[in-house]
Amino acid sequence: MKCLTTIILFVLFIAPAALEAAPARLALGDGYRFIVIGDNRSGDTIYEEIVKGAVRREPAFIVNTGDLIATPGNRKQWKKFWALSKPITVPYYLTPGNHDINNEKSQQVWRDEVKLPGNETYYSFTVGKDLFVVLNTCDPKDYRRIAGQQFAWLKRTLNSKKYRHQFVFLHHPLFLWQGATHKGWSLDRYPEARDALHKLFLEKGVDMVFLGHEHTYKRLDKDGLRYVVTGGAGAPKYSKFNHFVVVEIDGELIAVKVVDKEGALRDEFYMGPLPTETAH
Repeated sequence: MKCLTTIILFVLFIAPAALEAAPARLALGDGYRFIVIGDNRSGDTIYEEIVKGAVRREPAFIVNTGDLIATPGNRKQWKKFWALSKPITVPYYLTPGNHDINNEKSQQVWRDEVKLPGNETYYSFTVGKDLFVVLNTCDPKDYRRIAGQQFAWLKRTLNSKKYRHQFVFLHHPLFLWQGATHKGWSLDRYPEARDALHKLFLEKGVDMVFLGHEHTYKRLDKDGLRYVVTGGAGAPKYSKFNHFVVVEIDGELIAVKVVDKEGALRDEFYMGPLPTETAH
């Protein structure tokens, strides 16, 4: 890949006491790498291994899809999370999960702990020509829904004419598969709001949506939109392997690799025009 800069992405970002604030803009070229992880709560030893594996990939930033701690609002657990995350020296973007926020008090603790763009519970940042959007499905006013002010903000923010690629991160999946543990307890709990969100993603030309909550890896397509569930960073797993997701951007090409904590490749797929050598 040309001019590939490494990037690792976690949906919640750097805490004031631990890491530096996550910037709203990263000035990178057409090629870069980021990493996505999720659901590390209650699995400190595994999370340490995931962090080491991600850092070795030299990403430009990391995004975490949520559930960073086990008990919402627990400041001791936040302190430990930041200590375990210290090897991460690139921007670390965080997404709220239901183990992070479940009421107004824990949401305030979240804001106290993180240094993220916007209002810190939902926000956007840009990387070169690309847009990254982090949503909050755990707002006490609209639990398991993207509605009201947040939905209106999202509608204003997404813009396929302005950005080359658009990636969205949120904790609760929109669509669950047969055998999923949280079926009926994710965004599918409110089908009308869920469908409005999915429709907006389609209308605004979102390239890919990353989610957590299910402690496993799963990719699925809905009306041509790719949803990637990555919840294997330490929480009690529902599948046989813990993992992180490596995303490499090379112009219009998006290459995705799922790597387990031992470093083995578990899945890979591409979106966009393939290079000649890959196409063969």
